Amino acid sequence: MYKIFTLLIYCLFFPLPCFSQNLYSASGTASYYANIFDGRKTACGEIFSNKKMTAAHPTLPFGTLVKVTNSKNNKTVVVRINDRGPYAKSRIIDLSRAAADSLGMIHSGWARVKIEEIQPPILDVETPILADAGIFRFPEDWLGKWKGMLNIYSSRGLEKQIPIQLEIIVTDSPNRYQWTIIYDSIPRNYELVLRDSAKSSYSLNEHNGIDIASSVTGNRLISRFSLSGNLIESEYHLISYDEMIFEISTGNDSRSWTTGNVVSENHDIPEVHVFDVSQVQYARLERVNK
Repeated sequence: MYKIFTLLIYCLFFPLPCFSQNLYSASGTASYYANIFDGRKTACGEIFSNKKMTAAHPTLPFGTLVKVTNSKNNKTVVVRINDRGPYAKSRIIDLSRAAADSLGMIHSGWARVKIEEIQPPILDVETPILADAGIFRFPEDWLGKWKGMLNIYSSRGLEKQIPIQLEIIVTDSPNRYQWTIIYDSIPRNYELVLRDSAKSSYSLNEHNGIDIASSVTGNRLISRFSLSGNLIESEYHLISYDEMIFEISTGNDSRSWTTGNVVSENHDIPEVHVFDVSQVQYARLERVNK
């Protein structure tokens, strides 16, 4: 089951064929188109031209590239399948006149050939980023004042509730914003600083030597750091123009235990480090309209 799951994950993120594909190969007699077919429509809808490197084949998919080798003189040519035929049982491919000329078979009218399908090249192209109508602009759509109630939970349940406010304000400096969190009546002043626009990378600078790296992804500003033996993850999530979720999870930064790291005949399980979560702070913030 683990092997099947791993294979499915691989195929999901790497959409190239996971299994080898047998490419077509055959030997037989080739002929070429007469001039009267020039300008006529092929089976795939293209207009045939004797000057292009194309061919007709009974079964290969349109667009397939094949290498055709003249068995007598070893001359080769690469053609693209764009038509059906030949229909004579003694022949396996019909070539354009340009392709036949390249193989040196114009005078004879036919040739014994070997056909080999060519695997199309895999283009190294960047995967396009999908458009998402629900994505808000950061930080433009986040600017303003927000307020709510911060609930602090432990394993025992709700421990405490504190009024909380968040203010995000533009400054005179480009790519810098005032980011203030007010717990009850105690302000915590940060400066949101753009570090790398290409990676949506920011930091929350406390101006006391602490500068916490933060990333923007999926309408979330996420920070993860260790402080005084605690592993802390902070997340601001803008779920609508007027509503934001603020959440902090805290636990010991030393792993609680290690699991996995199992080697068997069928599969290998990697080592996994497990960390505890001892406290969660959660607040639903609403925009304060002026």
